[in-house]
Amino acid sequence: MEKKLRKLLKNSIQKNASKKKFGILFSGGIDSVLLALLCKKLNLNFTCFFGYVKGSTEAKDLVVAKKAAKEIGADLEIASLPSEKLEELIANLVHLIGSASPVQVGVAVPIAISCKKAKEKGISTVFSGMGADELFCGYAKFKDSKDLALDSLKLVNMLPEKDLKRDLAIASSNGLELKTPFLDAAILKFALSLPKIQKLSADRNKIILRELALSLSLSQELAERKKMAAQYGSNSDKAIEKLAKKAKKSKTKYLESFLDKKKIEAFSGKKKIAALFSGGKDSCLALWKMQQQGFEVKCLISIIPKNPDSFMYHKPNLKILRLQSKALGIPLIIERTKGEKEKELAELKKALIKAKKQFWLSGVVSGALYSNYQRERIQKICKSLSLEFYSPLWHLGQLDELLELFNNGFVFVLEKIAALGLSEEWLGKSISMADIVVLAALDKKFGFNVAGEGGEYESIVLDAPNFKTYIKILRSKKQMKNTFTGMLEIDDAVLESK
Repeated sequence: MEKKLRKLLKNSIQKNASKKKFGILFSGGIDSVLLALLCKKLNLNFTCFFGYVKGSTEAKDLVVAKKAAKEIGADLEIASLPSEKLEELIANLVHLIGSASPVQVGVAVPIAISCKKAKEKGISTVFSGMGADELFCGYAKFKDSKDLALDSLKLVNMLPEKDLKRDLAIASSNGLELKTPFLDAAILKFALSLPKIQKLSADRNKIILRELALSLSLSQELAERKKMAAQYGSNSDKAIEKLAKKAKKSKTKYLESFLDKKKIEAFSGKKKIAALFSGGKDSCLALWKMQQQGFEVKCLISIIPKNPDSFMYHKPNLKILRLQSKALGIPLIIERTKGEKEKELAELKKALIKAKKQFWLSGVVSGALYSNYQRERIQKICKSLSLEFYSPLWHLGQLDELLELFNNGFVFVLEKIAALGLSEEWLGKSISMADIVVLAALDKKFGFNVAGEGGEYESIVLDAPNFKTYIKILRSKKQMKNTFTGMLEIDDAVLESK
């Protein structure tokens, strides 16, 4: 089983690794050490990053991180933050991650320090060991579990609103892309099928990870090291407690004191952009990613083509677009086009001119993944209007996009299908992690674009982390042209409170 996991992890790492040097958020724990060890075996170009708060005593994880990096033969960049500068970082983090929880902020601090250092070193992608604890029973609570697979899946499903949201926001704010190799669909499927003996015993957890590390010649000391929470191993919790005592408040009350102030400050100095918006998963994810990076999305621009086979746009549901606009709290600009090749660009330019004048825009964001046809034409229009063009999903792995959507709490259904392997049951289906695993398998079998950018399917987003309310479809019907081609006609939908 260790050999199979080794192969799956290698595949995930190679898929996520950038061609340029990338980074690993490194604590010296088994998860990050195993990633670094496999990256070294694959001769990949990477650097490990360890961040901590300078205090009266040395950070407990620092010694281990140094030892692990030396044993593996990996480069290690150590970033320290003087305690007198911690308050400024905390103020920014509380706003950025949307939480004043001492645990959340305590974990965020070393990640933010590491990400800042990685950016300074020219890194654009960082790996995280996130997901290993959830999938391979790294928490003490698993010892009381009656169904490990079910409890693991529950914890994985909680990641989007908890740890992933936090870490993605921190990475994005530093201009970095966060990759989570352990959350690959194939590894998820493998981990959930493992028997308890491979994960947990009376005195060991994450057994298969530790055995894999030992088989790769990692020392017993490092392979069997017990987990230490990041906020304790990096000194951040102790430093936050010290600041709270100085302010004569509890840690929670101290951290909460930054919320209102940062909300006011957050609206100053943001770049104002428009989002090219179809209501599908790509445009919704791109919009959200730009918001996470500090951009202010002032309006949504939707082009409605008369031609259902438009080269530039898919034909969105106007009722849903208006509901999404309300859910996001962002005004919607609509332009109609006949959908004739090349001529349909005039309507887009017209809409951008209107939006730029109304909202004082500096740029435009698109959800293009691999379509050069779309990207080049939008970029050309933006250049003619002196607007910056942003494409945060560009060349994001197809499966990676689906996982990022799921991990961040996006809820979307398929409204149109046109590919072998897809059938009527997929129309109106809310895509779950299990569905992503199936789509990945269908992708391998039939060779279609798993993200649907080749026209295999179109989607509608019903909920997202930046939606204030969610969309509930009340009435719809399926119209099938043949076994593998059809669409969902939505007759009625409403907004409901979360």
